[in-house]
Amino acid sequence: MAEAAATALGVIGFLGQLFDGCVRAYGYFTTAARLDQDSARLVCKVRIEEMRLVVWGREWGVAEGRLERESTPQMAALAGRIMEELHATVTDFVKLRDRYGIVEEAAAKSGLARGEREARERDGGKERGWRKELTLRAKWVIADKEKFTALLRDLKDFNDGLDQLFPPSRLPSLHRAWRHSLLDHAQRDVAELALLASSAEDSYPQLRASAALKKLRINLDLTPQAQFRPTFAFRVARADLTLDADASPSAQRGPSTPGSAPRSTPGTDARVAGRHSAHGPVLVEWVEYDREDPDERFLHLRRLDDLARMLRSASARHPDLHTPDCVGYVDDAPAHPRYGLVYKMPPASCPSASLADEADADAADPAHTSLHALIAGPLRTPDLTARIDLARTLAVALWSLHSLDWLHKSLCSANILFIRPAASPSSSLQKDPASSQKDASSLAAQVPCIEAPHLVGFDASRPDLDPEMSVNPRNPSIVNLYRDPRVSSFGSGSGSGSSSKNSSSNDSSSTNCPRQPYRKSHDIYSLGLVLLEIGWWKVLSTYYKPHYSAERWRDKVVLPVLVPGLASKTGRLYRDVVERCLTVHEDMSSSEAGEVMEWVVATLESIRT
Repeated sequence: MAEAAATALGVIGFLGQLFDGCVRAYGYFTTAARLDQDSARLVCKVRIEEMRLVVWGREWGVAEGRLERESTPQMAALAGRIMEELHATVTDFVKLRDRYGIVEEAAAKSGLARGEREARERDGGKERGWRKELTLRAKWVIADKEKFTALLRDLKDFNDGLDQLFPPSRLPSLHRAWRHSLLDHAQRDVAELALLASSAEDSYPQLRASAALKKLRINLDLTPQAQFRPTFAFRVARADLTLDADASPSAQRGPSTPGSAPRSTPGTDARVAGRHSAHGPVLVEWVEYDREDPDERFLHLRRLDDLARMLRSASARHPDLHTPDCVGYVDDAPAHPRYGLVYKMPPASCPSASLADEADADAADPAHTSLHALIAGPLRTPDLTARIDLARTLAVALWSLHSLDWLHKSLCSANILFIRPAASPSSSLQKDPASSQKDASSLAAQVPCIEAPHLVGFDASRPDLDPEMSVNPRNPSIVNLYRDPRVSSFGSGSGSGSSSKNSSSNDSSSTNCPRQPYRKSHDIYSLGLVLLEIGWWKVLSTYYKPHYSAERWRDKVVLPVLVPGLASKTGRLYRDVVERCLTVHEDMSSSEAGEVMEWVVATLESIRT
């Protein structure tokens, strides 16, 4: 019966049927109901191991027979032995009772007749057979919770053994896949997320942190607007901040130094470095508000307060998000009507250009530059390996963000930062023209360091499934060029700075037509355009014309011209990734979006240069 059922379900080969049997065996425990709190936590631990097995089988294509076709005989035999041990462990009644402290629900309540129990024990080994598997549908209860932990250890060991069949480079993404699948399965059930977080605490700290963060995010969403109160601990006093070019907003743009962003770069004006009296070097992202609109100001305040909670200690607790640690937020009133999200400046990841200047550079605060600035600057194009690694890191960041049902909504190259050592004071002294010309030539020969990107620009972000649309961004040029035409409410804009007049007219036009809810598919589209820039190593504004509509930009330039030409620069697989991102279905479900991002990351990891 089991073989017939497996074949009916499309399972191919011995390993496929063995895998199917293991998944069914897990169902004996994970379908349990009416459990007390401690038992529910233990069963949730079993569900974690079940998901690990399911994702492992999906990645290997076990049910489709791919593992048997593509692996070596030794590897297939090892996988078979591990799954046979797993199946035997969870279907051996005597072993379950004596070693793991599990009994049938009926036996626990009323007791079985001695003859029935003896017959069950005599036939225990035979009950492992495939043909009797479907009859093993008894309900189980945990009679000895201390013994049950031994079962959890054994199940984890089985999964750890199966994981070793993957190359070590694939393991991080494999672990992300089952973590994200568990988070997606919990959906927005706060109680389920709390149970998942507590169950993962001992063995899977990253899953615990992610489940706790998603639970926090949902609780913040569920708080009625009228009940919101700002968190005092996240309020940063303006007097505690010393910002670069503190005199005026326009001065914050700073001089146009080699490798830095042009003054018209999207998002540049809204970001400034400085120092905090307690936290040291910081980065502040400004979000302007209308003095005359208290509702808009309140919305921004709440969103920044929520973001500060989410991104606190992000680099340590949620490294896959690749975001800086958030210190809090500051109100720049009355000087300027704006809030600032205050990040602790990450350490510089790139080596100093000159060993002679290391001491001076270490004494100075690190500097930041955007991906847009690096691409538009005079430095050489990084090698293909570095660019593909960057693309993979950004895809992981978005995949992880989406696993929390959180949308970025402003994903673009201007919101991807790199931290570099500050130029030494001696290098900023005036030099003679000959030295300056020599430095310019030397600069053009340098390759930018793109090892550790940091995703910022969360000022407009909103949680997934939120019925509200974000407030209109004050600078629509940030998102115009990278926004999916299916959600864009702006007629045109090159993404390289729009006048206030154009901004005003665009905002006005957006009020005349309904704004579509933002979806994960729209973030994926924006990621595709960022990957397109990385592949060509040219800013998109190079190919954009002011009169293009969002649809014309996509249908006449991006898809028919830029994407096909990418293959000669980066190879076919990278081109396929970009094309997949730019052509995703708008109405895909959360799980479908997760599958797309899983495929994107896995494909980028598989590229060999």
